[in-house]
Amino acid sequence: MAKLRILVAEDNLVHASKMEMILEELGYDLIGIFNNEAEVMRMFNATLPDLVILDIDLKDSDDGVSIASKINNIRPTPIIFATSFVDKETISRALQTDPYAYLIKPIEKPSLQAAIELAVFKLGKKDQEGSAGKFSGWSEDLVLNESFFIKSGSKLVKVAWADIRWIEVSQDRYCEIVSEKRSFQIRSSMNQLEEKLNPAVFVRIHRSHIVNIEKVDGVDDVDMVVEVGEKSLPLGGAYKNNLMNRLRLL
Repeated sequence: MAKLRILVAEDNLVHASKMEMILEELGYDLIGIFNNEAEVMRMFNATLPDLVILDIDLKDSDDGVSIASKINNIRPTPIIFATSFVDKETISRALQTDPYAYLIKPIEKPSLQAAIELAVFKLGKKDQEGSAGKFSGWSEDLVLNESFFIKSGSKLVKVAWADIRWIEVSQDRYCEIVSEKRSFQIRSSMNQLEEKLNPAVFVRIHRSHIVNIEKVDGVDDVDMVVEVGEKSLPLGGAYKNNLMNRLRLL
């Protein structure tokens, strides 16, 4: 289960140390904090982070606005600008790169967390618009092409669709998503959730269960269960034919 991976460009040691502490407290995967353009670009190309926080006023480098343009020419990436300056010219130049958020130093934990959530939300919205409505937005969780973000406590955790084993109803208006490493509860009915899933990957097997078709290890059509690893999931009679049609039968 991957956490949100963040790359930071900051050449002020005080601000860098504080940002590192906050990001670690929030539970994000901090790739590193770098103080010059060469290192930022090298690490960006090597790691392709989920999000970049850029100091606009990097010394001995092109400023953060120019670096943002170079990053987006390689791979469109959510960028949050951080600066001590609030002059109109700086803000105007920064806005031309279409940043996902803008922070004024000194940065505090609530403002940084809000900026990260806003950036991920904007990315999710852009992805939905670009995928011709293939996925629609979730009220609490943010959908991307091959993954989505679930709000877990004070942080956002990225979950790959391919890691999901099955989904089951846990209680009224809540579903539990069971992945390879952990489980999450989200506030959604099973029917609402099914509409948001990729039908090429997920199949309904019971009124209370959806399974990742690639995780199915066996089907017992006498006891009416679907085997996923050591777990036996119920198979509803109304869903049996659809499941069998989806399986690769020899």
